[in-house]
Amino acid sequence: MEISLQVIWLFLLAMPIACVAWTITQEEIFRELREYCVFRSKYGKTLFERKMYYPFTCEYCLSHYITIFFLFFTEYKLLMSDWRGYVIAGFSLVFVSN
Repeated sequence: MEISLQVIWLFLLAMPIACVAWTITQEEIFRELREYCVFRSKYGKTLFERKMYYPFTCEYCLSHYITIFFLFFTEYKLLMSDWRGYVIAGFSLVFVSN
């Protein structure tokens, strides 16, 4: 894939990633889930439990997990056609979406 097409894909994929991350962490429709996750991330009994709930309270953190899903779903790679392309694409998508 040409670099210009890869850059277009970068910006097009960043939009739904940003939209999903914002919706889950900020919008009223997910308020109960967010409040539950905030409570569990602050008062969970174990470190693992607190860390597992935290991404649902932070737009930036959640965008990493959403990006992983989109990379798996679209098989988008940036600059290189092997596993390194996934890594570069992942961090680039998180950067552009936030």
